[in-house]
This record gives sequence, structure tokens and C-alpha cells, in this order.
Amino acid sequence: MFDPSIGAATRYRKGQSGNPGGRPRSRSQSETLRNRLAEIKADDPEKRSWAEIIARNLVELAASKSPSAVAAANEVCDRIEGRPRQSIEVGDITAEIRNKSDEELQFYLDNSRWPTDEERALLLAPANASTT
Repeated sequence: MFDPSIGAATRYRKGQSGNPGGRPRSRSQSETLRNRLAEIKADDPEKRSWAEIIARNLVELAASKSPSAVAAANEVCDRIEGRPRQSIEVGDITAEIRNKSDEELQFYLDNSRWPTDEERALLLAPANASTT
């Protein structure tokens, strides 16, 4: 017979996460890069850090007439100002579809587009209407 009490002590409790801290974040690469960027470049006569040298080169490239100038300028702005927020406007397509007739929906399926006003008038005209 099956004993339902087997393993009861190790089961997850209702409302309790099995991994409350989540996956541990590994920051070793980021930390290594930060440490390296903070180091002074050995052969630099001005004794600048790698980060200072990169920043200077990036600003000079952004101010140049190089094909990469716009990309460099975007990088500079993204670092200083932060990236601009991107918004997506989502319409309620279900309401739009509910307002369509069966004929309009079939037209869309057949043509991959909604009918024009003229086409809609032809679709919705009664089938027994005279065309004289």
C-alpha cells in the first residue's frame, strides 16, 4: 500500500518558495572588468586608468567625422543620461475584431488586410439587392 506520509517532512509548504533567494547572481566577470578598468595603464605617461583612456577615446570618436561617430555619441549619451525609455502602445484588437462582420473577417483571412470602405459596402450589401 502507498503511504502518503512518506516524504511529507521534505515537501514544499503551501505559500513557501522552494528557492527563496532565487538563483545566485554571478558577478565575477563584471567585478573583474571593473577592477581591470580601475587599474592604471602601465605604459601611459599620464598614469590614467583604462576607464579614463576608453572614455577619452569614445568621446573623441563621437566628436569625429568617422562613420562610427553616431554610434559612439549614442554610447556616450546612454552612459550619461541613461537609455531612453521605450514604450509600446498596444491597442485592444479584440474589441476591433468583435466589431467586424463575418464577411469582413473572411475578407481579412483571404487578403491579409481589412477591406476598404468601398469593399466593405460591397461585402455588407444584401445578397438579393438589385444591381441596376
